[in-house]
Amino acid sequence: MQFIKGKPGIDIEDTPVENIFIDAFMPSAEGNFVKVYLLGYKYACSRDRSSGFSNETIARALDIPVTTVLKAWDYWEKRGIIKKHYRKEDKSNFSVEFLSLKQLYIDNYRSVSDNTLEGSRGAYTPSDLMQAMGDTRIRDMFNEVQKIICRPLTPSESLQCLEWLYDLKMAPEIIEEAFRYSVEKKGVKSIRYVNAIISSWYDNNINTLERLSEHLEVTDARYSRYNAVMKALGRPKNPTRIEKQYIGKWLDEYAMPVDVILKACDKAVIQTPNPPLNYVDGIITKWYRDGVKTLSDIPDGKKEPKPQKRKGVRNRFHNFDQPALKLTNEQLKEILNKHRDA
Repeated sequence: MQFIKGKPGIDIEDTPVENIFIDAFMPSAEGNFVKVYLLGYKYACSRDRSSGFSNETIARALDIPVTTVLKAWDYWEKRGIIKKHYRKEDKSNFSVEFLSLKQLYIDNYRSVSDNTLEGSRGAYTPSDLMQAMGDTRIRDMFNEVQKIICRPLTPSESLQCLEWLYDLKMAPEIIEEAFRYSVEKKGVKSIRYVNAIISSWYDNNINTLERLSEHLEVTDARYSRYNAVMKALGRPKNPTRIEKQYIGKWLDEYAMPVDVILKACDKAVIQTPNPPLNYVDGIITKWYRDGVKTLSDIPDGKKEPKPQKRKGVRNRFHNFDQPALKLTNEQLKEILNKHRDA
């Protein structure tokens, strides 16, 4: 049995684009820059050398300014995958050499495991990124991240991911989850926000999906309480560091139930519009000292009126002047006998 590839009736040239370019460089580049690279690469692979290809040729073919073509070559040279050879002092007159990405990969080869053992290495280069793309897990990670954020990663964002992989020793799956948590839970696509999440996980020794699941279960419950308190105070925003400290004290040190804390917030809002958290803290601290643990323990704030003494009706006995009460027994008997005989 044989496997035979059919030959086309017309010899139409092919342009063999290396997968490393597609995986590592194309996703993060501007669209016109990719077009310039591919069309220039097509011209470089062409057997027809008589056409006199130039930057102007590319600009006309793509219907873009020549300045955009020149910017594209500057971009790809900085990425380290082409080299410009100037023919004269004119900076716009140069030829473009397309470097072999496979050879660059071999020359700059460094296995992911070796890189991890090196520890903190500092800034990474496009060559490092190209090498990392040789790892299926890392390549899949970049593809998944770009799906999550619904856009290609920029070059600096891609290199930031390498720092998480190699310097912090974060697994590709953990980085994926950091982006997913940032976008789906917080609605934020900023790389700085993702970096803060990953740094926090690193500080908490979260380096497996199992540990991450346990951590998120706890933190999600805590953040739902933060949000409930801020909403009760009429502040639809994430709490500041100081506000988290107050809420943490009520939950952890005082062990106050959430419904009691929300009751204190309601009380504070009624008494003072837009109350600061130290005002709420005063209410909760007093309740804590008074032994409040449930809603039923909270005093209603109404003072019971003191019972008033009833004034009795004065009788004939009360009509006596107070000095008469100081008479001796014999004098009193004499007075009573006189009244009896009368």
